[in-house]
Parts: sequence; C-alpha cells; structure tokens
Amino acid sequence: MTILNRLIAAVERVATAIAAFVMFAIMLIVSADVFMRYVFNSPFGWAYDLISLYLMAAVFFLVLSQAYRQGAHVSVDILQQKLPATPYRLTEIVTTGASVLVFALIAWVGWQRAVDSFEQGDVLAGAIPWPTWPAFALVPFGTGLLALRLALDFVGHLGSLATGRELVPVRRHGHGQETFE
Repeated sequence: MTILNRLIAAVERVATAIAAFVMFAIMLIVSADVFMRYVFNSPFGWAYDLISLYLMAAVFFLVLSQAYRQGAHVSVDILQQKLPATPYRLTEIVTTGASVLVFALIAWVGWQRAVDSFEQGDVLAGAIPWPTWPAFALVPFGTGLLALRLALDFVGHLGSLATGRELVPVRRHGHGQETFE
C-alpha cells in the first residue's frame, strides 16, 4: 500500500505543479489582455475562451486529490472532531466509500464524454474553434485520481480497524485552534 500511496502522491505533486503553472499563465494572460485593452484598445479575442474552457478547468481538476490529501476540502465535522479514533475511522469508512463511488462514476461519465467529444470533433463556436475534448479530459483525470486516493484511504481505514495498526493516519481536518464546545 505504501508504494501505491507514493505513486499517487507523485502524480498529485506533478498535477499540482502543473496547476500552479497554469494559474500563473492565467495571471499573465489576464494582465496582458487588460494592458492591450486599455493601452491599445485591442484586447485578445482568444483570452476569455482559453481561460474559461481550459485553464480554469485545469486548475480545479488537477488539484482535487492533493487538496483532499491535505485536508483542504470543505468538511462539516462538528461531531466528528470529538470522536475517538475507532468511531472516527468508521465515519471515514462510510464517507470515503460513498465518495469513491461518486467520484469513480463522475470519472467514468467524464471519460465517456471526453472520448465522444474527441471522436465527434466537437469545437467551441467562436473566432477560434477550440476543441472541447481536452477540457472534458480533465474531468476523468482529476476525479479519477481523487477516487484512487479515496479508495486508498478507504482500504487503509478498514485495514487499520481490522489490524489495530495505523495504516492510514487519522486526519483530523485542520481548523487551527477552532473548537466547538
């Protein structure tokens, strides 16, 4: 399980680095577009489509799994944060199990949509006929990677309960010093 964890973590790090680069590219494109618009009255006609179709989707879907691993997703754990390790693991088994199913389904449907878009040659209507399949392909990549991370946590929590060893750490989602009493 450690090898699989390292492999998924390596893919998450690469995807996050790509997302950071894409975010920087968005900043440069928007800045240049604003400059061109207000200084030369000639904005880029392609900037909005590129950013909204590809780049924002890349930023979102490439960091899904890494954000989950670091506990950065929104979580409602008012009751859960007070639980001892065993009941906490039981709640994690339920939530990760359900989440694996949901995100695997999203990945599967997203994959089918990306393949269909590629085969049909779908393009975005506009000045530049941007193909839509690369944006659609980000969905199964990001949600599939998240489903793998969730499945690994699911198996780890089950194994931890069965063996009594901590195969997956109990990740109390960080809220700083925030407590609810």
